[in-house]
Amino acid sequence: MMQPFRIVLASMLLWCAVVCRVQGGALVQPKILEPAEGVFAKGKRSQILVGANLQKTAPQVVSALKPLIAWLGGAKKATPPQSLPDTPYLLVGLTTDHTALQQLRDGWNTKLPMNGLGEEGYLLDITPQHIHLTAERPAGVLYGILYLLSQLESKAYEVGIPAVKLADWATLRWRGMHLLVNGRQDIPALEQLIKEYLPQLRFNQLILEINYNFEYKSHPEIAVQNALTLDDCRHLNAIAKQSFIRIIPMINCLGHQSWAETTYSLLTHHPEFDETPNYPKDNKGIYCRSWCPSHPDLNPILFALFDELIDAFHADAFHVGMDEVFILGKCSRCKGKHNADLFAKAVKEYHQHLVGKRKVEMYLWGDRLLDGIGMKLGEWEASTNDTAPAIDKIPKDIVLCDWHYETPDDFPSLAYLQSKGFRVIPSTWNQIENVKRFTSLALKHQGAKLPGYLATTWASVASVVSRLQGIPQPSIGSGERKKETDLGGAIRLGAKMAWEGR
Repeated sequence: MMQPFRIVLASMLLWCAVVCRVQGGALVQPKILEPAEGVFAKGKRSQILVGANLQKTAPQVVSALKPLIAWLGGAKKATPPQSLPDTPYLLVGLTTDHTALQQLRDGWNTKLPMNGLGEEGYLLDITPQHIHLTAERPAGVLYGILYLLSQLESKAYEVGIPAVKLADWATLRWRGMHLLVNGRQDIPALEQLIKEYLPQLRFNQLILEINYNFEYKSHPEIAVQNALTLDDCRHLNAIAKQSFIRIIPMINCLGHQSWAETTYSLLTHHPEFDETPNYPKDNKGIYCRSWCPSHPDLNPILFALFDELIDAFHADAFHVGMDEVFILGKCSRCKGKHNADLFAKAVKEYHQHLVGKRKVEMYLWGDRLLDGIGMKLGEWEASTNDTAPAIDKIPKDIVLCDWHYETPDDFPSLAYLQSKGFRVIPSTWNQIENVKRFTSLALKHQGAKLPGYLATTWASVASVVSRLQGIPQPSIGSGERKKETDLGGAIRLGAKMAWEGR
């Protein structure tokens, strides 16, 4: 009687390690987890069977098996035979790759959501005899492999992997990160982020705010030194696709054309577009300069920049920024016009080019469309200069990124923006409590109008990677806005909640 008891006890202890590790933030806790008796033992040179459809459609997913193969003793991969072996084996593939995988999928039918596993869900069946891992799509297989690998890092698995049946799938289908790209020096960190951290976090969207850090051919005077090249962008896009990540390029439009004493290159080389040409050249007393939304010569240049980035990344979406626009209606062309009309004019013109001509999805920061006084929000995260009425003047198919970094009890903007007909992406930064409250509320509002979650970073790419590695970094911000707590922890928590849905 003692031997079976020891087996059961060992299994319980191992699964305690699983649950504690997942809750500690390694990845996420599966939606359904049913422990069983026994252990799939380590290092038996078990056979590795990989479905033909998976091998054909996603060889990079098959490559992700390498650490698991080493853990199992270095067995070689093979296509699974119809009759599976009597000795221990690992079978990985799409549900169409083998009858055993289809049967595994069919056995879960009554417990899965109405739309099944979706694009990213996966199933695991582990017994002392075998490991079966399957999904409807390659992304799901990758996430299943990453789940297994995250568990193998624990010393608890020096003996083997405890038997279990589990199912997992994404709660929010759009899960992303926003990054500032300052030039070619960011490429190594970007590669590491795309290949390693974003898949671990299960992010499938990456907004790259490039601005003028690209070698524009249409207007080379605007590009800064050491800017990204066309080949750099193609390379980043290729590795992102390998990890099932969609890149959305971004140019911050209208506002944010300067920072501190530095005026950015568009207004430096084309001062005729400056909304406030008489303001001090050192930007004293200015938060950020803006360009004139009424200048007839601006959009041809701007749209050429849009087009180059869209083509460089083969992008099907574009983010135009437009947050924190404080300077508006100042120049001779704009004076006397309502700020909401000026803001809406710019948005509609960008939409006509991006959505109408280029057929890409358009993203926009949502703060200028919120009434700061009515919603009791500050001038940073909502408008106090009469741009909010623009919300009724712009196309409804624009996706609004609704950012808030404080920790109130409620975030009324989520329901408000959806009530106006827009899709909304709640966006957090670096405060743990903000992530908890904002993302929890977002999950209550999830649906067709709230498809996802965005982590903003506002730090160098290398710094973001360091924070995800747990390396301490200097605080971000200054004065009243210096409330940085834990950027890495906030990113991980938001990613975990967006996938888990709890």
